[in-house]
Amino acid sequence: MTQRPIEAFERHLSYDFKLRLGLSLDGNFWMVGQTSLNGVENPLTRQRNSRIGATGPVPLTKHQAIKSRFSDGAYTANGGNYKNLSVSWQYSWIGWPKAAL
Repeated sequence: MTQRPIEAFERHLSYDFKLRLGLSLDGNFWMVGQTSLNGVENPLTRQRNSRIGATGPVPLTKHQAIKSRFSDGAYTANGGNYKNLSVSWQYSWIGWPKAAL
């Protein structure tokens, strides 16, 4: 059994309202991934799907933020068509002073 490579295209459009506060609109499209068994391709396994979504961080402190994401299946020819919502806590070490040696 073999599988052809999956080709993907992805785009992000983001806007910063102010430092560390913004919004990103995201979209992707992927296709192919068709499988074959003993050299015979199975057209029912061809994948052609896309998703759209948005991501937005809300700063809490200089180093911390709460990030929320939502995505939905925009076009689903094969596979799971689902909605996804996630909320995460983000911590960044960027900006810490360097230790004196």
